[in-house]
Amino acid sequence: MKKFKLYFEQYQLLEENAKGHLTHLEELLLTKGEKGYDQARTYLLDLLGMLQGKHKRKIKMSVKWDGAPFIMAGKHPDSGEHFVATKGAFAKERKLNFTEADIDDPKKKYPEGLAKKLKTALKFTKQMGIKGLIGGDIMYTSPSEIKPTVHDGKEYISFKPNTTVYAVEKDSELAKEISNSVFGVIWHSAYADIDDSTKRDISSSEVKQLKKVPGVWMDDAEFTDSTGKVDIDKDEAKQIKDLIKTADGIKVNFKSITKYLPLINIYLNSEIREGSFIEDPEGSFKRFLLWNTKRNQKAIDKLKSKRGRERKTDASTEQLAEIKSLDKNIVNLFKKSKLLQQAKQIFINKYNNAVYNTKHFFDNGDGTLRPSNPEGYVAINNDGDLVKFVDRLEFSRANFGSGKPGAK
Repeated sequence: MKKFKLYFEQYQLLEENAKGHLTHLEELLLTKGEKGYDQARTYLLDLLGMLQGKHKRKIKMSVKWDGAPFIMAGKHPDSGEHFVATKGAFAKERKLNFTEADIDDPKKKYPEGLAKKLKTALKFTKQMGIKGLIGGDIMYTSPSEIKPTVHDGKEYISFKPNTTVYAVEKDSELAKEISNSVFGVIWHSAYADIDDSTKRDISSSEVKQLKKVPGVWMDDAEFTDSTGKVDIDKDEAKQIKDLIKTADGIKVNFKSITKYLPLINIYLNSEIREGSFIEDPEGSFKRFLLWNTKRNQKAIDKLKSKRGRERKTDASTEQLAEIKSLDKNIVNLFKKSKLLQQAKQIFINKYNNAVYNTKHFFDNGDGTLRPSNPEGYVAINNDGDLVKFVDRLEFSRANFGSGKPGAK
């Protein structure tokens, strides 16, 4: 095992940094193995049963907003003082901000733009009467971020917190509310304690209980179908069941490939960056081998000592040989993940068909907009577990390298 230590320390670090991170449905078998596969298929079957009116186990869906930065706000459990924070709330050395002076603290190294956003968030969230700890995504913190927009001859007001441009018809009541505000936030999470990054979905009723503050537009992320378009017909239900049945029949010895699952997950993200996702499982396996070989070589080239390079080269050679010996299991893993993704996409398409108060666009960078779907959805089961339903080729690829503010 020592031979592989250098390669897997970074993957353990990746898993540690992913606490509180929402997983894509088809990634569950890459993060939890066989248990993850069972969990993914249960999500799909429960959601299917709910939309068919069988309601075996209800799945709640919330809309995934593409805001930035993430903020946590509320009263500190010990002192009772109100604070606001980014994801730095979960760091070993917590970055909690009770005052503007805390935000200006040079040790926290907040960029100027992020510091301004946090000061605005601190000012307004302090007035909301937040009782516990809640989390959300900032949509805007200044009227200058709300802009007039025209698309296909229609007039909108719009804001772009991250990758997605959100647009609201100019003469609507929602547009008037947003235009009269300076701070916009979508609340989506609640936390039991400052020491626990585990989150649960915040309910609409909880958000409605917050005080209305002049200059603030806020909402929750809960999906409400007011159109009746989110249903599943017999053909679609059969397609979903057939995809799951096919996936069930593909055998994977998860025990043999467990230590490589984090590495495979990183590789598949590289596929998405290039605009594909397991189009050809056998081809993906070959590209995975090449990708890993190049990745190891980069690490080898960075070593200064000849002895160190030789040791790592030997470890890389043995690792590659072992991966090649596991080709059937890894190819079958790719097949199962792809089938889950295909079943998931049927649900995403149904939810996308519902009418939203906000329109969604990508900015082409030349002053024009390209219509898009909502960023995606978060499915919450009866146990409070959350998983992402996102069209990764459309949104995850767009978000790679987008540089969301407020990571710390």
